Amino acid sequence: MFEKKWFSLLILITLIFAAGNPSVLAAQSPKKFPFKEKDALDEWQEKVFRGRVLYSVKAHEDDSYLVAYSDNTASGIFYQIRFDPKQLPMISWKWKVLEFPKKGKPGVGKGGWIEQDDYAARLYVIFPKLSFNLTKSLEYVWDKSLPVGTIKESPYSKNIKIIVIESGSRNINKWVQEKRNIYEDYVSAFGRKPGKVGAIAIMTDTDNTSSTAEAHYDELKVRYKDESE
Repeated sequence: MFEKKWFSLLILITLIFAAGNPSVLAAQSPKKFPFKEKDALDEWQEKVFRGRVLYSVKAHEDDSYLVAYSDNTASGIFYQIRFDPKQLPMISWKWKVLEFPKKGKPGVGKGGWIEQDDYAARLYVIFPKLSFNLTKSLEYVWDKSLPVGTIKESPYSKNIKIIVIESGSRNINKWVQEKRNIYEDYVSAFGRKPGKVGAIAIMTDTDNTSSTAEAHYDELKVRYKDESE
């Protein structure tokens, strides 16, 4: 169970970080992912844990976005990008949930507490180190029941901190804009200063609940300062 939920992905990104990638290191301007072209996912890599989530770009003249549809599956897409979150701490995006995984109460039913780790929408910021045991990750989620502001450990690793930034179905089928300070969130979650960011990732999954979920993502932007300050 542990491996299919980001364990092997974090190992992979740790190895990439250790090897180095000059092209990733070079640019320090904001990186934007508008998801407007059919080939917009070509620059992303995929990691399959249990079945393939359907990630696709819906490109229309007036509205284009990333669609993620999961049917008892768990896979994610990730993008390598290395930068210092102390200097360029911001990440922003908008997302829309159309269907939540069908979770039971925590600790109850076939999946118990494990099934609580299915989410309709989540976005990861990963901080790799030369040693995998030191690699950490922030996981921003939209959950159906957990209160906004909740920060908790992943059931699979103390090195993954889950931050609930949207909750409930009040805004279901509506675009919701997000903006987070990665540096501040890391300090709040781990109680220490972060190292370099090495990758970001997107995931919608329903493997633990054996159900379906769908979310849309758009206007992802990372590696910049807060213009409103």
